[in-house]
Amino acid sequence: MDRARAGVRNALEILRLGQLAPEAREPFERVGEEQHGRLRRYGLASDPGDRPAVLLVPPLMVTADIYDVSADSSAVATLAAAGVAPFVLDFGAPEREKGGMRRTLDDHVLAVSWAIDRVRERTGRQVHLAGYSQGGMFCYQAAAMRRSEGLASIITFGSPVDLHRSVPLVRSEAIGALTRAIGPSLSRVLDRIEGLPAELTSTGFKLITPRKEIEQRIDFLRKLHDRGALERREARRRFLGGEGFVAWPGPALREFVEQFVVHNRMLSGGFVVGGRTATLGDVTCPVLAFLGTTDELARPAAVRGITRAAPHAEVHFLELRAGHFGLVVGSRANRETWPTVAAWAKWKDGEGSRPAALVPATSSEPEEAAFADVEIEAGLLFETVAAAASRGWRRLGDVAASASDAGLAMRYQVPRLRRLATLAPGDRVSPARALARRAREAPSSTFFVWAGRAFSNADADRRVDAVARGLWACGVRPGARVGVWMGSRPSFLTAVTALSRLGAVAIVAPPRSGAAAVAAAFREVGATRWLADPQRAPTLAEETDEEVLVLGGGGAPRALGAGLRDMERIDPATLTWPAGFAPDAARARDPLLILLRSPNGASDERLAPTLISNHRWALGAIGAAGACTLRPEDTVASFLPLHHPTTLLVAVGAALMGGCRLALGILTPEALFSPDDDRAAREAMAEIRRAGATVVFYAGELVRGLLRAPEAEDARAVPVRLFAGSGMRRATWLEVERRWSAGVMEFYAATSLRLIIANASGEKRGAIGRPLPGCAPIAVMKLSDVAAGVGTARAADPARPLAVRAGHEEPGLLLVGLDAEEEAARRASGLAVLLDVFALGDRWAPTNDVVRVDRDGDLWFVDVLAGLLGVPDRAADGGHSAGPADARPGGLRVIESLLLEDPAVELAVAFRDERGGGLRLGAAVRLKNGASPASFEVRLRGSSVALELDYVRVADVLPMSEGFRVGAPALAALSDTARPGERVIVLQAPASPGPPRFSGASFSET
Repeated sequence: MDRARAGVRNALEILRLGQLAPEAREPFERVGEEQHGRLRRYGLASDPGDRPAVLLVPPLMVTADIYDVSADSSAVATLAAAGVAPFVLDFGAPEREKGGMRRTLDDHVLAVSWAIDRVRERTGRQVHLAGYSQGGMFCYQAAAMRRSEGLASIITFGSPVDLHRSVPLVRSEAIGALTRAIGPSLSRVLDRIEGLPAELTSTGFKLITPRKEIEQRIDFLRKLHDRGALERREARRRFLGGEGFVAWPGPALREFVEQFVVHNRMLSGGFVVGGRTATLGDVTCPVLAFLGTTDELARPAAVRGITRAAPHAEVHFLELRAGHFGLVVGSRANRETWPTVAAWAKWKDGEGSRPAALVPATSSEPEEAAFADVEIEAGLLFETVAAAASRGWRRLGDVAASASDAGLAMRYQVPRLRRLATLAPGDRVSPARALARRAREAPSSTFFVWAGRAFSNADADRRVDAVARGLWACGVRPGARVGVWMGSRPSFLTAVTALSRLGAVAIVAPPRSGAAAVAAAFREVGATRWLADPQRAPTLAEETDEEVLVLGGGGAPRALGAGLRDMERIDPATLTWPAGFAPDAARARDPLLILLRSPNGASDERLAPTLISNHRWALGAIGAAGACTLRPEDTVASFLPLHHPTTLLVAVGAALMGGCRLALGILTPEALFSPDDDRAAREAMAEIRRAGATVVFYAGELVRGLLRAPEAEDARAVPVRLFAGSGMRRATWLEVERRWSAGVMEFYAATSLRLIIANASGEKRGAIGRPLPGCAPIAVMKLSDVAAGVGTARAADPARPLAVRAGHEEPGLLLVGLDAEEEAARRASGLAVLLDVFALGDRWAPTNDVVRVDRDGDLWFVDVLAGLLGVPDRAADGGHSAGPADARPGGLRVIESLLLEDPAVELAVAFRDERGGGLRLGAAVRLKNGASPASFEVRLRGSSVALELDYVRVADVLPMSEGFRVGAPALAALSDTARPGERVIVLQAPASPGPPRFSGASFSET
């Protein structure tokens, strides 16, 4: 009876007063304040500069009092007693702060960074940054943003890194598929709410751990009669009952869902803080991560993701048999968590020994055995539904083998393939139209990253629209041809897209070309306006009487010379579109670009024009998005110059049409293949991690240059799943697979023709694959018919026999089919057209590229026609030049690939040496740093390629094009005469002038 009376008395007092005992909190002083946070200092009885400094960060939906819940459960009291100076960052209650419900994740992470600096100023020491739950995620993000500057270590408690492993019983792959599926719908819901109120965050926390909540309520009822026991648990009861929870601002919630739940960027990298991208791969300070074995909110596998995300950090784990809350509050936390934190801080500051309970992380962390046999294969549902709904459609490359991939094929790939197959000349399509659509659908999402800065879809579209209005004010009208001579900078892409918005045609000149060659080319193709960046505009103005528009580098007032008009001084707010004009009205048949290209890369060489239609752009953009299976969470990266076709026509377009992010950076061959250091490769790989790039576009030997970065630096931290481009050698392909576990997709894109060929499955290393839907028909013509000139005189000689298609595995010239409109356009441009090649009335465009088709129908690139060996050339009189009758045609590219198989060779080029009237085969190689030329020579002389070559020059430098290809620009400088410090390896005795001795290398690189 006494127990019952005491229970009733205690219950009534709780109902009347809300509590049994007054709060007992540790004293603190406020030592700093900024807009989104206040800094508290605890442990006032000691000088904080005399002891390790620990900065504690709370999660977003919990108050800072989580670290001082009660007298017997106070982290700050325990740390201070153990000889540590505790500081706490207090975000306050957003619902009670001015503008608090408009806070973003950036606001919180930047507040953490601010607090780090204040603690350093106060103590004069490096800071141990500690955070609970999402507070630990803030710590990781701030450390990544700062590149660990000012930090002695990071300590986290139940802080997930791989959030796709946070849901129990379901595989992370299925979670990824599910979040991608519901992401857009969830975003629309979140856009309509101000945030989550404190009552909801408190209830949500309890629902996540219902068993704990029930146990605590039962325990409370059992001890209702014991006032002493209730008073000891009073503060904790009230904290969990709702007093410890605050609202979650809507913008922060939306960012959290998009960046970390849907796109999992804590693991992959590329999250945005303060307008800049960051990656945990930049965290280099030590990490101590606490995890609870019964934590249902941050599963151990999700916490252990830090080992993959931050490979350069020394990571230790400490497992506690505790739930999410018990890691930081309660008797176990007082006994184990906080004493270990104090010991860790002293150890890392050189003031104590290593805590015995620490467990160093390994490169591969175990999964929880409890879930191993009961994981739900939720992806099977996706596979079943997708198979039923998409019957008759096959996903590009037959890679929809996994369950989640099948669901993605339904959502993203099938519509793209259908769009490719049905794209008509009258359809409205253009880069500007695609950007405007993205800006409408997801204005705040990041579109592109440049020099680490992130720009949203809305930012990019506003800039394009402003420049388009400015161009209109300068007299540019639909159909006008505008010469564009700019370096690789965002303003270049803005200019090209703005001209697309107007329906004008951008004539793009290479930045490295000379002003005289550029001006001559602009006149030749009919440019009516000229546009340049501030660096090139003055020299271009000297070559013409035309006014040159200047774009880029704006901001501060600047004085430009005569003949220059500063577009940055035009206020777009004062301009309106004229009545009747509709932006983004260009159709597929309309011209988009004219690319000016130097055949041999010389700056003063005549620039040859190539016309690109909106249809051709869309074919490359949609085709690449489909072949690369791009999804919204992907980040596409390109390090090629922005005017290079791979960047301009493929990478940028694929990101636009794929709805994903675009990361742009510029690498030069001189820097990437510098014989002195590998700094450029290191920086490029760091940018890939920082941007979270999952698909990297390449050309030529670019990826071979990236492999120069030390392997230890990118272990487990490279988010790339696919390298896509043209020109990768088999040796490089194999190394990419081994080192980064990434796939490779070779593709072939005819610049002006409707042809994109892609090796979408990646199963045949070195193949270029098959044409994408919507491409023009192709054919492969026998090389003997090429030599005879079939097609050039067919119409004049109807009795002449038709050409023959090359058989399986037989090299032949690649032809692309033309319709009547395309034929007329090519003839007007002076380009070759072949008629009646295989049948009367057919029309073909020769590509000058030799390919072979295997028995499965996949194409393999052999070489350009001029690179073949042992093939009779067509003589001036129409006959055939001399050549060995039994020679099997081989190619210079094959020889180069064989040389690159040698582990010591970094670059290689094979060429014809026609000096002195004879014809010899030479090659030049550059060896990797530290490689022995003598050892290379021994291997070379014993290889089959030695039978093909007359000599090999071991060179220090091999000139490369902007597209990272060693070729024509280098040939004039190469010979069999060694320069100082180089050597020439003679393989065949010099022969008298006459036919070469080519036995012919195999075409197959497999």
